[in-house]
Amino acid sequence: MSTFLAAVATLAGGWLLINVIGALLVGALAREILPGKDKVSWLQTIVIGFLGGIVGKVVAFMIGWRHLGIIGGFSVSVLGAFVLLLAHRLWRASKSAGTPTTPGA
Repeated sequence: MSTFLAAVATLAGGWLLINVIGALLVGALAREILPGKDKVSWLQTIVIGFLGGIVGKVVAFMIGWRHLGIIGGFSVSVLGAFVLLLAHRLWRASKSAGTPTTPGA
């Protein structure tokens, strides 16, 4: 039984490592496409890539793209991460534009 659990743990660890590296690549590529002055850590880049992958693949599934393959899945993941970065940048710009510069203004 312990050999089985060790094998499952090894597979799960490998799966997790591959997904973290993939999310890092997706997030980094999306940040290269949409560069900015934002200070973004490696962890934030991984989260951007992970969430972008979810958004991209959900939208692709909703429009009927069921079998994307590795290249297609990576592409829609980068597109999803790009859209998230763009939405975040627009949200921050509108938030900073709506705040008064002096108190009571």
